[in-house]
Amino acid sequence: MTFYAKKITEKRLQGGGRILVTRFPAHGHVSIAGSVLGGTRLAGSAERAKVHAGMLLEGTDRRSKKELQIALDRLGASLSFLAGQSRLIFSGHVRAAHLPELLVILAEMLVLPSFPARELEILKRRERASLALAAQDTNVQAEVALTGLLFDRKHPNFMEQTAVSRDILEGIQVKDLYTFHQKTLDGSSLILSIAGDIAPGKAFSAAETAFHSLSKRRVSLPPFAKAKPLKARYAATPIKDKAGIDFELGVATGITNEHPDYAPLLLGMQILGVPGFSGRLMSTVREAEGLTYGAYTYLSGFYHDTDGYLNIWSNFAPELFEKGRVALIREVKRIVEEGVGEEETRKHRERFDAAFRVRLSNSAALASAAHNALADHKPLSHLDTFPARIRKLTASDVNRVLRKYLIPAKLSESTAGPVEKSS
Repeated sequence: MTFYAKKITEKRLQGGGRILVTRFPAHGHVSIAGSVLGGTRLAGSAERAKVHAGMLLEGTDRRSKKELQIALDRLGASLSFLAGQSRLIFSGHVRAAHLPELLVILAEMLVLPSFPARELEILKRRERASLALAAQDTNVQAEVALTGLLFDRKHPNFMEQTAVSRDILEGIQVKDLYTFHQKTLDGSSLILSIAGDIAPGKAFSAAETAFHSLSKRRVSLPPFAKAKPLKARYAATPIKDKAGIDFELGVATGITNEHPDYAPLLLGMQILGVPGFSGRLMSTVREAEGLTYGAYTYLSGFYHDTDGYLNIWSNFAPELFEKGRVALIREVKRIVEEGVGEEETRKHRERFDAAFRVRLSNSAALASAAHNALADHKPLSHLDTFPARIRKLTASDVNRVLRKYLIPAKLSESTAGPVEKSS
């Protein structure tokens, strides 16, 4: 079945970039999702990559920030940048008739950013405030500490500590941003996905015109060593005067999303703790025992070349933390030792399939999904073949991978909130 892939038309630009167009009824609008190589891995720091992405909206050699915003407002368009793990990502929305103008503005921001010093100082003030909030965010700090337990500093899934981000922020200068951008902007790595009410030919022509001046440097990402599952390790991050404690369990898997075990592992973790009330953790630790505000599970940091980790999150009132922690670990052990049944597996297969279809029910989601497939080195048919793989999984498939990767004795623990500092 090629329900989604057959709707997408692809073309390569003369400079090597790839353009995807998906016809979709959107009341005369289109959404765009795209990227070039960049992000944390090339910048060497999540904070540096974040500031670089944010500054692309602050002015070009041709137009000031205000002039760019006036131009976008005139089109009724939106445009934003963010730094991913390995790519500089952008997204936007505009009436189909004005797509060529939006792409010209986007290309100008990529090719001719000015990184004005005044705007950099304003952005840094905002970012200082953001980091101050992050330092007090128990969820963020628990996650930062967990990745520090699981990964080496050079691994893409290692999250830099907030104090390190603050130090890096203070050292960022206009010259650094300009040099980094000039060295890393690679037009041949461009992926642009467009979805909505537009003919592929018109979209391709607009993209070719807008992006013809993108430089072609053949940038490559730095290598790293895959993580190995370790013995359980522990970290506690004290944050005073908080009403709750964030608690995370995690283990590095050593596999990427290309591995045959990825699909059954995804379904198994959904059964254990999918957000909502159909996962085991919410139905037991919260609903039956009333010990937690929420308890969910995730597969985190999985890409075609990056090995990911299993992440089990929960939040507890301080007086319920010890009981809640014990209950959470009990349910993890239970699903590994007792396994899942065929009926439970069937229900979660159907839930995944329904949720997948709902997620791709608007132009922005379609544009993003097509972009993400190519950015992760997957064929467009992956949008159809991966859900099909999930639909074929059995309880035996799920139980096998849960016992292989979700090993209670190897789960590292991270807590953040009103707790004692770990030794």
